[in-house]
Amino acid sequence: MTTAEFDPAQVAEVIGKADIVTPMTIRAAVRVGLFDALADTADTADSAGTLDLDRLTTAVGGHRRAVRVAADHLVHEGLLAGGEEGYSLTALGSLLTRDRSSLGLRDLLDVDTVVGRNEIALVDFDHTLRTGRPASEARSGATLWQELDDADADADVSSFDWEDPGFAAELILDSPVFATASSVLDLGGNTGSLALALLRRWPHLHASVLDFPVFTDRARARAAEAGLAERLTATPGSFFDPLPTGHDVTLLSAILADWDDDDAVAILRRAAEASDRIVVAEVHLTARGRLASETSVAVRLEASMTRPDRTSADVEALLVRAGLAVETAVTDTPDRSLFVARPLGGAA
Repeated sequence: MTTAEFDPAQVAEVIGKADIVTPMTIRAAVRVGLFDALADTADTADSAGTLDLDRLTTAVGGHRRAVRVAADHLVHEGLLAGGEEGYSLTALGSLLTRDRSSLGLRDLLDVDTVVGRNEIALVDFDHTLRTGRPASEARSGATLWQELDDADADADVSSFDWEDPGFAAELILDSPVFATASSVLDLGGNTGSLALALLRRWPHLHASVLDFPVFTDRARARAAEAGLAERLTATPGSFFDPLPTGHDVTLLSAILADWDDDDAVAILRRAAEASDRIVVAEVHLTARGRLASETSVAVRLEASMTRPDRTSADVEALLVRAGLAVETAVTDTPDRSLFVARPLGGAA
């Protein structure tokens, strides 16, 4: 094809769709604190929320020319206003300040956070296309969770510090299985959000979180901050290894989607060795298009986990394959199903 045979507008459209300049510029600006620097200036009594290039460069500890190039592009994209004589936040840019962190945008765009690292792994989506495995495993072969727990990593796992665990978690919190249980082992419990919510809901209950050390360290700190240190323990470990015993219930919440069928069955069998009641509360992730197109959400899910598409029937089939008998099941909610099961031959 010669230059006379293609439509330059179509070429520009393809470049626009594949352009990573703006996404990476925004991420860099979040990471160095550019939006926060302008927000902090806006909060001072003697400022209109504007910083000239020299002051903005100093505020982010940056390189003057690079900061100018990035800031000018952010002006072009509508996240900043002004120019070298002075930059300020627009309404769009203000969504990326620390004061708006509850929106979740900063976590998504900051590669130091768990969700940000998972998002940036999309650069290796070809690995998912070839293998069906999460894109985050392409470079090292390790799971995202293993990489976060690397001794040399300084990962921020605070994005798991939810007060409300979400995804219809009330199915778990209100389950009558905890009314008669004295202790629960929460497998892959992250920083303890669900375990702490259970302790608040059931004052007689004790809980133990098992996960990588980067998470269990944080879970212990959160329990202390909440005044629940005497009722929550956090044990580093893997749910593929023999588990701590002595608990009445073993809980797996939003765990199985990260694993293929064989690994999921292996995890369930370990859970069955640890207690005589297993609660599996699996989230069912669908590509809803509220903030992005459904196809975009579907790609994110596919790139992030091994089996995001299991139905409640699929989960029940895994329980049966693992040698578990389902006692009760809640499968009529769109976001999550809940199964209470026991090992075959266990106490009724």
